[in-house]
Amino acid sequence: MESLKQRWDEWVISLKSKKGGASGCNIKSAQIVYVFGPPGTGKTHHLHRSTCQSFTGDYMTVMHDYHHVDGDIPLKHMTLVPEYKEMAEKMFLEGDWAPHFTELARLTLEGAKDNDKVVLSHATDKNEMRDHVIKKLIEGGASEDNIIIIQLTIDARVKARGLYHRTARMAEQSGMTMTGEMTEEKYIDMTLEFEATQPEDGFEVHPKAIMVDISGRDVTHFDNVDKALGLTRSTELPYESICAKVKPIDEARDKKVMESGFIEAFTDIMARAEAQNGQNSSLAIEEEGEDEKKVEEMKKRRSTLMKCEVSMRGLSSRSLSLKDTSEVVEARRKSLITTGKIFEE
Repeated sequence: MESLKQRWDEWVISLKSKKGGASGCNIKSAQIVYVFGPPGTGKTHHLHRSTCQSFTGDYMTVMHDYHHVDGDIPLKHMTLVPEYKEMAEKMFLEGDWAPHFTELARLTLEGAKDNDKVVLSHATDKNEMRDHVIKKLIEGGASEDNIIIIQLTIDARVKARGLYHRTARMAEQSGMTMTGEMTEEKYIDMTLEFEATQPEDGFEVHPKAIMVDISGRDVTHFDNVDKALGLTRSTELPYESICAKVKPIDEARDKKVMESGFIEAFTDIMARAEAQNGQNSSLAIEEEGEDEKKVEEMKKRRSTLMKCEVSMRGLSSRSLSLKDTSEVVEARRKSLITTGKIFEE
């Protein structure tokens, strides 16, 4: 298999060889909006999903005719595209994130070939990674003047409250429960305490980004995005009606991903990464000597657990850092996988 860098170089050479054609002209004149925000902040409306930037991208598609590139595609399609699995392994096993973010730029440029407005959404947390994407966009023919950067922000307590209900619902759907004193408020406090312990890994502010607050979890989300981009909605649809238009897009995308075996493949990579880091991974399941039915139940719970973790923490480098798997996190994981319950003293 050709190297991932070679793949990008050949794609750029191919594009530049057609510089006088329609594709090259479209890319140069296209408006590209790069939207990023912290994971776990409301992918569609507050009753459904969990990453604000993807919801914003879908909204811009539905209401403003943007072509949306979901930045989680390379990871979530790793079982469908061999190169994407290679990218995931490089990022999580080797610490090489460049191929993944180069692919985000390539997918965006592909969209710009046939669309004059493109939005890339991703929970990119580090400026180094964001600037890499922007550099590759320009390298591939985009005009720097036509690239707009939007950084979404949300009140930490609002975000944590939404995560609690999301996690509890997903756990219940898979026959898992939270026991003891794990109340909504305690979950929120624990989430905020955890965030406070990792200031060095905080979601960085980009110096060129337009900051857009979406804490309202209502029509102000759309109003603030529109204001930042100078957009005007053609209709005065209520918030719920707009969400009803956006929701099927996200559901169809998720259905394809979940049917592809992404969660199982992703869990395997994370378990290997933890083992490689010297951790006794709670994601590993010892099958020898165990009842076959019990093993299948544990695998199902493990898959659900990873869905919850991805929903809560997203797929950003910070969220999936091995530093996040503390002894407490490992104990909770193990409890959920083996017994289907979280025991909280």
